[in-house]
Amino acid sequence: MKNKQAFTLIELLVVVLIIGILAAVALPQYQKAVEKSKATQALTLLKSVYQAAKAYKLANGTWPQSFDELPLEIPWNGTTKWVSSNFIPKANEDWSLQINGQGVSVGRLSGKYQGAAFGIWETPWQSAPQAIPADEIVCIEGHADNGILRPFTLTRGDYCAKLFKGTFLNTSHMNKYFKLP
Repeated sequence: MKNKQAFTLIELLVVVLIIGILAAVALPQYQKAVEKSKATQALTLLKSVYQAAKAYKLANGTWPQSFDELPLEIPWNGTTKWVSSNFIPKANEDWSLQINGQGVSVGRLSGKYQGAAFGIWETPWQSAPQAIPADEIVCIEGHADNGILRPFTLTRGDYCAKLFKGTFLNTSHMNKYFKLP
């Protein structure tokens, strides 16, 4: 008789179980890495627009009222707003970039973390001057009652604190603000 070598059903089930456990552990980490990558692209654009807006103000004495006044090519063509504002945004399928007052913000339009955002302002906020600093990017988890068109619906801190290791700063206008490391 020839000695046949084959896997038993139990061995195959164990291998499938191990692969399933590894996939269950790896998938959330993969999703976080994808989100961080998308956010990094949005943050890079946010910084560029903010620096261009500050240069515009230095040259003209006023904050820009539209992206057309800035010497930048913004690769987003959409006009979907993240937050209610008089300013016309530039958006893609994931993010909405808006000039607002003396600052710039970029908000998440879709996906699990919809309603999360990043912002940077030229002066400290009058409502909380100590808590929301000037010239520093803050992470925001937006609330619908503050004109947020796509509110953050997860547990507070799930985006800014857990994903980006932000430190809680303040609750202002029902939004949560976090300082980034």
